[in-house]
Amino acid sequence: MGILTMICWLLVSMLVLYIAVILLITRGLIRLQRGTSRPAAMLPKVSVLLAVRNESGTLRDCLNSLLQQDYPRELMEVIVSDDFSEDDSVGIARRWAAGNPGFRLKVITANEEHSTATGKKSALARAVGVATGEMILCTDADTERGPHWVSAMMQQGGRPDGVRNMTLGPVAFHHENNLLEKIQSLEFMGLIGVTAGAAGVGFPVMCNGANIAYRRAAYREAGGFDNNMQFASGDDQFLMAGICKKFGRDSVRFALNREAVVYTAAQDTLRGFFSQRLRWVSKSRGYREPAVIGLALLTYFVHLFLLLGMAAGLYFPSLLALSLALWLAKILLEYPLVWLMADFLGKKHLLGYYFISQVFQLFYVVVIGMIGNLIPYQWKGRRLK
Repeated sequence: MGILTMICWLLVSMLVLYIAVILLITRGLIRLQRGTSRPAAMLPKVSVLLAVRNESGTLRDCLNSLLQQDYPRELMEVIVSDDFSEDDSVGIARRWAAGNPGFRLKVITANEEHSTATGKKSALARAVGVATGEMILCTDADTERGPHWVSAMMQQGGRPDGVRNMTLGPVAFHHENNLLEKIQSLEFMGLIGVTAGAAGVGFPVMCNGANIAYRRAAYREAGGFDNNMQFASGDDQFLMAGICKKFGRDSVRFALNREAVVYTAAQDTLRGFFSQRLRWVSKSRGYREPAVIGLALLTYFVHLFLLLGMAAGLYFPSLLALSLALWLAKILLEYPLVWLMADFLGKKHLLGYYFISQVFQLFYVVVIGMIGNLIPYQWKGRRLK
């Protein structure tokens, strides 16, 4: 068998496996859409955590959106945990608390907790340490949500006995103005679709810390963030892995509820986009779960070999034709997953950018995957590795 034939078979084999995974995940998303959720028999007390660093421009609006929640006031507290902000984030939070005395808001700083540990995980760990809620609900200070968000995330469902140790929530970009933001929004819908669909078939592989809930007791029993503090990112992913290992994958579910959506802004520059994705990829060295590692490697090598196949196709026309055909098959078979999420989020008007987003994705996945664990990046005023 010639080398060209072997390369062709390798391309086809990887694409067949990748497409099978995407179809399985799409099936899981459809299953979630057809499922039902039922209100909790007894509403739990909830601690909403905000790990804050240099969020003076968005923190006030975020707190106002939490003030407007319809969840019983006596069952909800908000904890703002500062991660050594260099702006007036702490002052804004304290002045807001003084102006809303009937709302339970705690503001804690590393100095007050006698901690020198930096990073989002450390800020969240400090917040969990003072939380009194049975349930922890995490979000980011640069996000927006509707008034039913807490209620939607606290709904029971999934297993017949209603047991859930972690609930993954939907996150979406909004206010997309330029082409880059629209492409990101569409591509991010696909990522959230994979998050939801994988959880729907009982193999949660991704989550997003901007919208995630878990039992405080489960956090402690799973070891919190103790085993992955060396990674700047991954407060969500590593905790989900720990909870799956401790309690089983079926104790993690996805809240496919429009009222549970948290909205945030896409990066408006390529530099910001690449810094964000480098941060996301940087935690991959800490992955230990076979399903997570397998999906990450499969996704990367599919994009890499498609790109290499197209490049080599300049010298071997048959390889070019095969690579383009397989890429087209990938684009077509991923479309239902993206369409379902666009329909769920009311963003079908962005589907016209689908092909452009696929071209962008083909290149950026390869580049980010190659350098993500090699070069440092800037995030929130810090240079991180």
